[in-house]
Amino acid sequence: MQVCDICPLLLPTNSSFTDYDGFVIIKGRSYRLRISLPSATASGSSPSGNLTDARIELDWHLSQLLDNYRDVVEQRLKLSSSLPAFLVEFKAIAESCVSSQPARSKGQAHKLPPDFFSRVIQEIEVLGWDKLSYVDPSFSSIQLTAFDKDHRPHPITVHFESNYPSVAPRCTVDLPAAFELRWSSKEGNLGEVYRQFSETLELFADFWRLMDEIDSTVWVLEPEQPNRMAVLRRIAISSSTSVQIEVDPLNPRSLPTIQLLGATQAVSPLQDHLNKHLDDWDIQQGILDNLTTLLGVQFPSKASTKKEEFHVACGICYAYRLDDATPTQVCAHERCKQPFHHMCLYEWLRTLPTSRVSFNVIFGSCPYCEQPITVKVAG
Repeated sequence: MQVCDICPLLLPTNSSFTDYDGFVIIKGRSYRLRISLPSATASGSSPSGNLTDARIELDWHLSQLLDNYRDVVEQRLKLSSSLPAFLVEFKAIAESCVSSQPARSKGQAHKLPPDFFSRVIQEIEVLGWDKLSYVDPSFSSIQLTAFDKDHRPHPITVHFESNYPSVAPRCTVDLPAAFELRWSSKEGNLGEVYRQFSETLELFADFWRLMDEIDSTVWVLEPEQPNRMAVLRRIAISSSTSVQIEVDPLNPRSLPTIQLLGATQAVSPLQDHLNKHLDDWDIQQGILDNLTTLLGVQFPSKASTKKEEFHVACGICYAYRLDDATPTQVCAHERCKQPFHHMCLYEWLRTLPTSRVSFNVIFGSCPYCEQPITVKVAG
């Protein structure tokens, strides 16, 4: 009797048949199982007459199921003369445990048929195990990793339906645009998913290259930890001004959406310079070089400045981040330039008897220098 006769989904992962990885079917449900036999032969038998040196790893669900039988399983593992013999006893113990469990509701029933697992495992073998980075314990989803031509890793999580491959899997990706999987129920497989995903990565290679240049060269205030989906960047210009850009991932060298943030007094000359030089945008240049030309500024470099210089706390709540908001309202007075959260400044001004409202704008005094300051009415 061989391992494949007892657990057809438990497959050897090396040519010496010392390591097995796959699934064991218990009462119609599959559980992940890994077994390592340092001294085993191809038949899974040990020269010493037992499997004392063997190591077994169970998925979380199976481990919980056998929690009260760990001693029994370890004893049978040590006393069994071969891996097939142990698997027969192991399945009997596990099936007994499942039978003693309360009946599962219909909504909890496992929906993936046994032949589903053999098909997916075969497809992974054809694709290559090196491309597999994660398998859900229930095997309802797996994660593959592909690399673009600049060797950046990109994960894709494939979620299977019970009638796969008749129905296309659902894919979760870290891309700046939608990933549209073209699927054929007759020819569709994991290799085809991986191929289409790899082709899609190349559409965004130039976008990631340009965004990586920004992230590595200057201080990006938002998002704090950009992922591969992010098309927005708020870049520090000074402690009181910044520029936010939104880049088209499919045409990243075209003119992005540009918004200047900060005190009116500081932003106005930048806006004037931008308006005069919009036609100077050069698609042959990088985004940073173009922004330098359009704004007439040199961005603070990571090599010569610290990010804390631009993470100036709100002058009212004394925090940099309030929920998801950062201090974007800045006092326009040259000697002050104190930043505030929009909501903090709004709440401060609306409580002052000297403040007045006109056309959804509150006019009042800066809490620090008492010079005129305004903020739009919240909501």
